[in-house]
Amino acid sequence: MKKSRAILLAVVVVTAFIGAPGTAAGAEFNSGEFEQPISSVSLSDTGGAESSPRTNTATCDFPLNLTDATGTNISLDERPDRITTTNPSAAQTLWEIGAQDRVVGVTQFAGYLNGTDNKTDVSAEFGVSVEKVVATDPDLVLAPNASAGQVADLRAQNLTVYHFPAATDIEDIAAKTKRTGRLVGNCGAASDVNDEMNEAVANVENQTADFTRPSTLYPLGGGYVAANNTFINELMKIAGTSNVAASEGDGYPQLSDEVVLETDPELILVTDSQASILEQEPYASTTAGSEENYVVMNRNYLNQPAPRSVIESTKRLATAVEELQTEDKNQDESNNTDTCGFPANLTDATGTKISLDERPDRITTTNPSAAQTLWEIGAQDRVVGVTQFAGYLNGTDNKTDVSAEFGVSVEKVVATNPDLVLAPNASAGQVADLRAQNLTVYHFPAATDVEDIAAKTKRTGRLVGNCGAAGDINNEMNQTVADVKNQTSDIDRVDALYPLGGGYVAADKTFINEIMRIGGMNNVAATEGEGYPQLSDEVVLRANPDLIIATNSNPPILDQEPYASTSAGTSDSYVVLNNNYLNQPAPRSVIESTKALAAGVEKFQAESGTDDEDDDGTASGGSDDSDSSDDSDSSDSSEDSGSGDNSADSGKTDIEENQTSTDGNGTSLNNVTTPEENRTSVNNTTGVDDNATSLNQSQTTENTSSEQDSTAVGSDEGTTETSSPNGTSDQADKEDDTSANTTADQTGSETPGFGFIVTALAILAFVYVPLRR
Repeated sequence: MKKSRAILLAVVVVTAFIGAPGTAAGAEFNSGEFEQPISSVSLSDTGGAESSPRTNTATCDFPLNLTDATGTNISLDERPDRITTTNPSAAQTLWEIGAQDRVVGVTQFAGYLNGTDNKTDVSAEFGVSVEKVVATDPDLVLAPNASAGQVADLRAQNLTVYHFPAATDIEDIAAKTKRTGRLVGNCGAASDVNDEMNEAVANVENQTADFTRPSTLYPLGGGYVAANNTFINELMKIAGTSNVAASEGDGYPQLSDEVVLETDPELILVTDSQASILEQEPYASTTAGSEENYVVMNRNYLNQPAPRSVIESTKRLATAVEELQTEDKNQDESNNTDTCGFPANLTDATGTKISLDERPDRITTTNPSAAQTLWEIGAQDRVVGVTQFAGYLNGTDNKTDVSAEFGVSVEKVVATNPDLVLAPNASAGQVADLRAQNLTVYHFPAATDVEDIAAKTKRTGRLVGNCGAAGDINNEMNQTVADVKNQTSDIDRVDALYPLGGGYVAADKTFINEIMRIGGMNNVAATEGEGYPQLSDEVVLRANPDLIIATNSNPPILDQEPYASTSAGTSDSYVVLNNNYLNQPAPRSVIESTKALAAGVEKFQAESGTDDEDDDGTASGGSDDSDSSDDSDSSDSSEDSGSGDNSADSGKTDIEENQTSTDGNGTSLNNVTTPEENRTSVNNTTGVDDNATSLNQSQTTENTSSEQDSTAVGSDEGTTETSSPNGTSDQADKEDDTSANTTADQTGSETPGFGFIVTALAILAFVYVPLRR
């Protein structure tokens, strides 16, 4: 009997370790039930059961249990043979993975796909018709990015509906494709098209790696544009362009004419061959409009987040950008001198046309970054006025100081009798005051990255007639950035922080953040906000930087809380940078600051690896007695601060000045409505003009349709047809982000597995034996 009990005990132990987890009832052990939320699946995801070799075959096994973006468990006992789609991107994906023969229903905007003429059109005036979908008798309905209300209406008809979340980047699209393949039993084909997409993206990124990214805009008509956190923005970035609307909001905001002129795109994407939108204001007055720079894109691909869309759109756009670069290069080579021709007509950040009949011989600057750029391109002899914070430049002692207590003195600027005033990121009010004195003022936008700085330098060279020198310094800057990136590519990024005093820090979307990133650092403030936010002590301690950036050799800020209690403070780890370079977005600033940061990071890594103590921390670079800075990014140092330290008062004053400048520069942004308002507006728009297209992206609005038989369209398609050149007036469509966020990390079923049952029986037997005895 003891022997029997020992055997039973062994069964219990083995079963508990091996069998207890079991296999979910009704689910396969190796077919992907242990899925993370689809929005977080990466391109390289091979986790969970889908890493099984079966995912590399042409089909996948059934039955199947998966959780969709609404948190609903979707069960399929067998491969679906009748599939209906409510968005064209889903249809495109099914065609790509070879499941088109099983598709029975599509929307009208999938009509470009071969063979859709024998499929049922389930479209309604707005969205899809529930009755038409039901009539297709589908085994499965795919509803990518459809509104939660639409999904609910379809499920109320006892239909099996899988709802995808919005796709805003390549990883989202790859995850959607992979999941679609799993749902319809075509895993291998889904993997193949994802591989093709990833390879195409890598090739295009390599093709455009050395390009100067042209500032680009995709107008949809009626002032609406494709902005940040959209699939279209991702395509533009991959293809070597800089989307000027990305900094104006997320999704599809409506921009005022002033903002469009301020962003001044060099290239515009259109979907009609006539590019008629370039004949309308404000687009006609942009650089793209005046030079007729546009790219005609295939709207079916540009507007649908699916693999073929990525492949075709990125290739097309990259080719166009390459052609544009070649034309610019040829033009530069034909004028291979240090001067540019005049007269010159250019549009600045305020949308004002600046005309110069001849080369300006008297130039006044209102910010030190403009002065630094003029010195770099060899135009310093023609500069007659600078601000006090440009005093570090050789030869400024014989220039007029146009500074005032706050900003510049209009009277002093007028007194310099300038042919041209350069006002980088000055407030709109300041520019208006100067122009009121009949001065020719060119206003630059803020520069938050190296591309912006290169564009500012190129434009400065054109304004003053030193194009060749501007190209040379840009080349030096770009080469330095490439070298520094290569230098820091194999070292671990150091968590760093640049405190300005008073709790203010340099965060995301700033020139300083870009410098830190290039120099091998991870700016811990980048996740805390944009610009120069004020962080609480608790947030600083939680961010816990390992390295502090300072602008003097004995930074007192490391002795102050909360910085003293961070890893950087306790280990006395800091790197010293020249604040004239760190705080001014200009080429020499990039060159010197990135090299100094990279050297500091390397020293920090070496010291951390050997645990050597250094009383001077990781100090590198040099300090400067003036705390000069440029309004465009960091603190344009307070007038009464000359010590260069990071004192709370001076830091706070700097930021206040910077905020004033930024607010002034972005005055027209006040005309941009909130995302919710935009989305509602787009949804209610029926007459979008000219370049309107069928949007395949996410919009989070409420379903305002009162129709019982039709629901609002999902984000992949527009609905209302107009007489626009693009053929459709595509409304921005709907997405229930809340439901997408409720997707749980869970298996398809919570029914106890076989192991639990065996364990329970073993325990009962274990108890039963001694009872009988």
